[in-house]
Amino acid sequence: MKDLKTIVKELIESSDGILRLRPAWVAHDFLTPGKRLGLKDEEYDAGERGSIMERWFCSETHADNRIDVPDEGYSYLEIPGEDITVIDALKVCRDEILGEEYAKDHDCLGRLIKIYDFGTRLFFHIHPKAEDMKKIGKNSKDEAYYFLDAPLGNHPESFFGVHRYIVEQNLQKEIFLPLLKEWKGGEEEILKYSTAFLNVPGEGFFLDSGILHAPGSALTMEIQESSDVCTVFQPTVEGYPISKSMLYKDVAKEDVEARGEEAALDLIDWEASSAVDFYEKRHLYPRPVEETRQGDQYEEWIYYGSHKFSGKRLILPPGKTFMSRENGVHNIFVWRGCGRVDNTELKAGEFNLHSCMDELLITCQKARKGYIIKNTGTEDLVLFKYFGPDINVENLPEMGHIRRKE
Repeated sequence: MKDLKTIVKELIESSDGILRLRPAWVAHDFLTPGKRLGLKDEEYDAGERGSIMERWFCSETHADNRIDVPDEGYSYLEIPGEDITVIDALKVCRDEILGEEYAKDHDCLGRLIKIYDFGTRLFFHIHPKAEDMKKIGKNSKDEAYYFLDAPLGNHPESFFGVHRYIVEQNLQKEIFLPLLKEWKGGEEEILKYSTAFLNVPGEGFFLDSGILHAPGSALTMEIQESSDVCTVFQPTVEGYPISKSMLYKDVAKEDVEARGEEAALDLIDWEASSAVDFYEKRHLYPRPVEETRQGDQYEEWIYYGSHKFSGKRLILPPGKTFMSRENGVHNIFVWRGCGRVDNTELKAGEFNLHSCMDELLITCQKARKGYIIKNTGTEDLVLFKYFGPDINVENLPEMGHIRRKE
């Protein structure tokens, strides 16, 4: 029998560094599913674990749910007869996947991509900052959204932050502490202290850890640091009760025992949450990647402004090809159409609970050597690329709107 390293190395060599992945589905037992992930209706049912509401991509992150499934959230390599996670592969072939230089300072891919699909708006919550998560041995997460071109749901607007006067007048505890102590009724009341922004397909937002937010019902593709932490501040969403344990989920136990609900409020970055220029600084819209432009064909940055992660979109018309070279390891997901990456076929929507033809991992060596993307179908090929920390730094545009000259 071959050992794990031999199996993974042979896969990398035989595929020329273009690795197929199996889909990773994540269920939740809170709120309702939007059922826009492309599964059969009955496949969304996960029994006592709830319903499938997310798909994670090239994931090395464990889903932190009430009912624990040891491998939930992890992505597997597509190898017939083998069950090898991306984490397992990195343990034995880190240099081959990440590249020798990158692997000196990075031991993993270091980011998580997901499409989340809720039938309601998500609850008002934060992802605590890095310094707070160190206390409990977890990672924090900055994150960025991209709203996909799909049915938007009943509440296609996301709430971010709080009104500036609340922080200027130091009213945080006066306003929010009674709501947290009561933890019932008034399901949307807490959102009146926040500001909503429309979920526009093809656009998105960048969100630092510590900022209050309640994402809207749009089908959302999110990239983030590799973590599944959150602190929830809303007791009910559209009639669905949220356990108060979610308020304390990622708060240090000793802090909860000492200060109760105040300990959760102390995790909020109030200055960032009340910034009056939130939209101008954190709104994301596609920005052309001029250095890779090839005639009429070009990529666009959709996630940018941070060295922690980044992402691109390529819209390729039928019959067209695009030569792709990247700075390092990344993964690919096809949202629309069909095509090839070199000789590896890709097709959007061709998946089930256990296999797919729309997701790839590209090793560092292959990324730098380059590969040809070809649209073999009759409609536009819409393809996304995702990158982890420090792969794209100097070549990224800055966040924020730039005033156009008249």
